[in-house]
Amino acid sequence: MLLYQNTSLEKAYKEVASGGPLIIRQVTSTDRKLEVRERMKARYAHKNYPEEFPYRCKCIVVFQNIDGVDVLLFALYVYEHGDDNPFPNKKTVYVSYLDSVHFMKPRKVRTFIYHEILISYLDYVRRKGYHQAFIWACPPLKGDDYIFYAKPEDQKTPKDVRLRQWYLDMLAECQRRDIVGKVSNMYDQYFANKKLDAASVPYFEGDYFPGEAENIIKLLEEGDGKRKSASGKKKKDSSKSQRLSSSGCEEGDSDDKAYKEGGRDPVMQKFCDAIQGMKESFIVAFLNCEGADPENLVVPKEIMEYREAKLKSIEGDNQRDDNCQTRKRDADGNELQKSEDQVDRKGRPIKVLDDDAEEIDCEFFNTRQCFLDLCRGNHYQFDELRRAKHTSMMVLWHLQNREAPKFVQQCFSCNREIVSGIRHHCNVCSDFDLCDECFRSPDANRGSCNHKLEVIKVDTSQSGSSGLTEEQRRERQRNIQLHITLIEHASRCVSSTCKSSNCQKMKSYLKHGETCKIKASGGCKICKRIWTLLRIHAQQCKNNNCPIPQCIAIKKRLRQLQQKQQAMDDRRRQEMNRHYRMGMMGDNN
Repeated sequence: MLLYQNTSLEKAYKEVASGGPLIIRQVTSTDRKLEVRERMKARYAHKNYPEEFPYRCKCIVVFQNIDGVDVLLFALYVYEHGDDNPFPNKKTVYVSYLDSVHFMKPRKVRTFIYHEILISYLDYVRRKGYHQAFIWACPPLKGDDYIFYAKPEDQKTPKDVRLRQWYLDMLAECQRRDIVGKVSNMYDQYFANKKLDAASVPYFEGDYFPGEAENIIKLLEEGDGKRKSASGKKKKDSSKSQRLSSSGCEEGDSDDKAYKEGGRDPVMQKFCDAIQGMKESFIVAFLNCEGADPENLVVPKEIMEYREAKLKSIEGDNQRDDNCQTRKRDADGNELQKSEDQVDRKGRPIKVLDDDAEEIDCEFFNTRQCFLDLCRGNHYQFDELRRAKHTSMMVLWHLQNREAPKFVQQCFSCNREIVSGIRHHCNVCSDFDLCDECFRSPDANRGSCNHKLEVIKVDTSQSGSSGLTEEQRRERQRNIQLHITLIEHASRCVSSTCKSSNCQKMKSYLKHGETCKIKASGGCKICKRIWTLLRIHAQQCKNNNCPIPQCIAIKKRLRQLQQKQQAMDDRRRQEMNRHYRMGMMGDNN
């Protein structure tokens, strides 16, 4: 039984507070674009199917103060497809990745906390006008990490049935609070509808549908190719012809022809066959937003009875809030008055950001793969509490020093990380650095390196973006855009007498980036700033032959990260298909 189903929220908050303060923080909110895969784009080009879907990626994390240290325990990635999206992604939300480690105290409140975060998020997006939320309930494969690297060995990975029920329990509570209406699945909502084709199905990054659609379309195209090659050969006897007809190829050809004439889409039919037995894992929740279709807000009878009983108790208590939702609370679980909403527990004013109007850019949290790479490269592990504490402190350090190198050099001799002062780097040997103390010691182990070492200052300056006022933050964003525009101009400008006063200066910076030996990873401040601007430009650039330095290389790196992500999603999808087919074979036997 869920904690909030058999106790009051006030008691639940006291239970949570007994384990240590919780901090819920949004660490990234960036605009991204999902490119539609080639076969999907080509097959439905006649329907003006979009080439890409813009969306906003957000990451929410939870820390708990354990033994005086803030420990990272939970992370959630969500994709928001807003009003600017074309059909079928318009006003939809996709719950992409969710991961946690079991160090929360007390451990029994984990489900309550994580459910409350998801419930609050769905309440937030439905108030923003989003219509649907999509969830693919699929646990990670053995050996795969979603977000946290090297989790505890005694932490079990939930089976697909349990994970699915975990989400459904959360959505049932959303229905009780009138946040969510009807809860369905992709099969009943889309694939079983003979009037819809695959162009009507929402297309999300990391979801089951994009990868499986490419495979199905490929199989259909290969079937067409075989039929075309067979038609050029000499005709076989009538018995062989009959066997070819019974193989299903002719049927597939007639299906494509029927679809073009307004019939059933064969891709949708293949999907029906593929996911019918596991359809409950593809959850669709209709949000109770303004302008929602009444038929999408129908809930089970017991939910309606619960709402009516709750409404009567609220009216009797005369403390009803808008839409029967609970008010904001402080860290101790006490309700906040409207006048107190903008201050913390000590009475200090709180700066509230509108994450839809302003980007929160954090390079290593922008995607789950970037965070995994950061943790793997630096051995930031979560398999023990002491390691989780160290990892969390380093994550917080990176959050406060976003321009600092993500991978800190280690001293070859003493194996300590060189985080301040100077380091002595060898340009000949691979990955060889000495701290200043070991460099000066005659007894330090230098291995086989006998080359001259270059002195490099370790930059410990902060990013400078924290503590800015609203006006300063806007000015910073405006300056970034102006510098990106200047980079674009300087990269294309060939005039030696350019009227732009900053053109030559920017050209010298770009030339410095090509010749600098220290680079951004070594601590060069100029390279850091230019690299940040180039990265922001590359994320927005659509030109395949962009003349701006490093733009093509950065886009290639971003594609490699995306391919890593797709490879993992494809493994999940293939394992899910294999598991389902094995279950079908077992049932038949």
